[in-house]
Amino acid sequence: MENKIITIDGPAGSGKSTIAKLLAKKLGLVYIDTGAMYRALTLLAIENNIDLNDEKSILDIAKKSELKFENNVNDENKYTKVILNGRDISLDIRSKKVGDAVSIVSKLSGIREYLVKLQREMASSSPSVLEGRDTGSIVCPDAICKIYLTANIEERVKRREKQLCKNNQSLSKSQIKCEIETRDEIDSSRENSPLIVPEGSTVIDTTFMTIENEFDLIKNIYIKKLKGK
Repeated sequence: MENKIITIDGPAGSGKSTIAKLLAKKLGLVYIDTGAMYRALTLLAIENNIDLNDEKSILDIAKKSELKFENNVNDENKYTKVILNGRDISLDIRSKKVGDAVSIVSKLSGIREYLVKLQREMASSSPSVLEGRDTGSIVCPDAICKIYLTANIEERVKRREKQLCKNNQSLSKSQIKCEIETRDEIDSSRENSPLIVPEGSTVIDTTFMTIENEFDLIKNIYIKKLKGK
């Protein structure tokens, strides 16, 4: 399925989720939010009082759990439900507690290897759009269309603030900026699957782009790739 896969990578607040959901909805692709999977395992660890650095214990309970996505094309804001052991955790994984802890869990090599395997299995069954931080470099390096999104820090802070408001959460702009910069440092410097611009990807600065223009640009790139142009 590599010839029908779009990967969307980039730092926090670059607009990955918004465009990935829109691409999936309008192009009939399966949407795979890889970041949500790391958040789900982080939530699992927190709720079971497991030390966030205890890779073995997190993996043991993860392997006994069922994690899946349910797409709903009728609601773009809630395009995917994240279901863990039959429970909708879509909002739970967006809590500040999970957000503060996910970088610790996501840097564990065993966790990354386990989830990359699951992500590849999901992507192998249907034409898909994957979004995250290593989808074009590690998960699907042979994807036909690889996109790397970026935006200036002010715009990323604004987008994160808007997302928090939707989830009835609140942080000051300075707190959000600090959170984003810390996450950038962790993601870019981790030993296993660091955030990089994947080889062969198209870099798009979304700072001053509308979502409609962004969609048209990526759609056209994807179609040209499919046609071999």
